[in-house]
Amino acid sequence: MTAASLDAAPLVEPGARLTPPDEVERRLAGLQATLGGRGLDAVLVLQNADLYYYSGTVQQSFLYVPADGRATLFVRKVVERARLESPLEHIVALRGVRELPGAVAERYGRLPARMGLELDVLPVAQARRLEGLFPGTVFVDVGPDIVRQRAVKSPWEIARIAAAAALADEVFRLAPGLLEEGMTEAQFAGRIEAEARRLGHEGIIRMRGFNQEMFYGQLLSGASGTAATFLDTPLGGTGLSPAVAQGVSFRPIRRGDHVVFDFVAVREGYIADFTRILALGPLPDDLARAYDAALRVQEAVRRVAGPGVTCSSVWSTAANAAESLGYGDGFMGSGEGKVRFVGHGVGLELDELPVLASSELELAEGMVFALEPKFVLPGRGAIGVENTWHVTADGIAALTTASEDVVEVAR
Repeated sequence: MTAASLDAAPLVEPGARLTPPDEVERRLAGLQATLGGRGLDAVLVLQNADLYYYSGTVQQSFLYVPADGRATLFVRKVVERARLESPLEHIVALRGVRELPGAVAERYGRLPARMGLELDVLPVAQARRLEGLFPGTVFVDVGPDIVRQRAVKSPWEIARIAAAAALADEVFRLAPGLLEEGMTEAQFAGRIEAEARRLGHEGIIRMRGFNQEMFYGQLLSGASGTAATFLDTPLGGTGLSPAVAQGVSFRPIRRGDHVVFDFVAVREGYIADFTRILALGPLPDDLARAYDAALRVQEAVRRVAGPGVTCSSVWSTAANAAESLGYGDGFMGSGEGKVRFVGHGVGLELDELPVLASSELELAEGMVFALEPKFVLPGRGAIGVENTWHVTADGIAALTTASEDVVEVAR
């Protein structure tokens, strides 16, 4: 089903794919099973990524999911769009949040004694307001439960991530023709972003972590790749000011420089993460050796990763491989910029489970993650590779498929 079949096309992009009803029903059933297991009467979903996951819309809403029975989407703005976008049967207009308790009681006959909230991401002021509106209700954090459920993707979701991966592959195919000696990182990024947007990149990169934010990715040339920053990533970049403090700079890209093309693609809400290397001229031998080491680390992980393998096993495999190749010091960053993971889940957010770190969480079929073995070499720059992988029944398969060869740009 597509939005083109609906009468009110001006409210919904005609080419947009709507979330199928069976997807939403399956997700809600999974959430309800969690509620039953935790002794909760209901959950109230507000955060955009979770709201879209369970309802198919991000219109300003409160999704009330009882432990038993049908969910209701109470919409403040815009109810007409929510009814077009969401497959949910029960969608109710709500003039303001003060009406919510009465609307819940009217629809379900009572208010919940114990209700889940996404307290991992919900602002304190919002949570306290809800506590005031539901004075007899005990609120419990269900954010981690939602994150764990969302970690395993359905075939429909994997197809969306594959579309984002195809966008990343295509943008990189165009990249050599957009890079010219003497342009700044910001100018190059602008050309890349324009092409990505033309191809359907949605622009918004959602992250769950507090104060974690990113714009399209980081295209870092030469020594720019060694600039560490606050973001939970091995590569930072200076950014254009301390107000952002990450990403591209006004540094000119010179002959002899290489560019770490670290790009996040988004299609239909779903994310793929991707890194390749461009070079203005031959890649120097020391960087070529480091890049080969990154490919070897990736291959070591590919051989061991699969259902039932713990994240800590993946992390130790990667770290040990980097150490044995002589790159332990610069693996996944340098100095204060070093991070202790080699990959992260992707989906509706860039920082999902599984995190390939010292965790006993086991990989499961249907999980999708970005594997990003990278090295930061002080005074020389950063180097590495990144692909988005799907956990299959017998291993992992890459969704990003562009050649991993370093691309030498003549201009």
